[in-house]
Amino acid sequence: MSTFGSKLYHAMGRNVGSARTLAATIPSIRSSTEPPHIHLSTITLSDENDEFLWCPPPGLPPSTFSTGQVYNEIKPHQQKGSLACCDLVLKRREFVFLCNGTAESRDHLFFECSYSWNLWSRLAGKANWTPSRNWDTGLGCLQSSSLPRYHRLLIFLAWQASIYLLWSECNNRFHRQQFRPTSSLERHADSLIRNRISGFREENPFLSSSMLQLWFDR
Repeated sequence: MSTFGSKLYHAMGRNVGSARTLAATIPSIRSSTEPPHIHLSTITLSDENDEFLWCPPPGLPPSTFSTGQVYNEIKPHQQKGSLACCDLVLKRREFVFLCNGTAESRDHLFFECSYSWNLWSRLAGKANWTPSRNWDTGLGCLQSSSLPRYHRLLIFLAWQASIYLLWSECNNRFHRQQFRPTSSLERHADSLIRNRISGFREENPFLSSSMLQLWFDR
């Protein structure tokens, strides 16, 4: 059994009666001098039913299956929390691909960087929102806003579009050497936001109409 297979077996806590016996009795195909199809024809399968048992690590209730625990066992990692993947990738880059400035980080990319700030500030302006260049401050203001629902939803759509397009732009520059000005990203964001708003029309015409009116007025 491969290293990956062994870890997965252990992580899932599988006590598979017939399968475990079978795995223990099957010699490695790589170690056999016979052709693979002949080697496989010599394997005898058991008629016993397999059993799957979850054996959690210490401290976890025995009745609770955790996909996260399985993943951690298979591929150990330390980074957790929001934008974890983003942070991991950022650590590999010595400078910001968007502005060729300081070492890349979440706070700089969203939105201390002049390129990213240019996009977010313009989209926020169209949503009639005063943005912040600081990640924690801006996120806190978004979460605590008491604006009407349609207005808050429009702001969140603009914020999400900014993050999505900026991250895509970083990847395009890094992997494909393709560069776009913020005006191009702004047009793309406008299309994404309009399409998303249109998706609300059938279920909630008032919400869709209010969001479109606010977006067009700016």
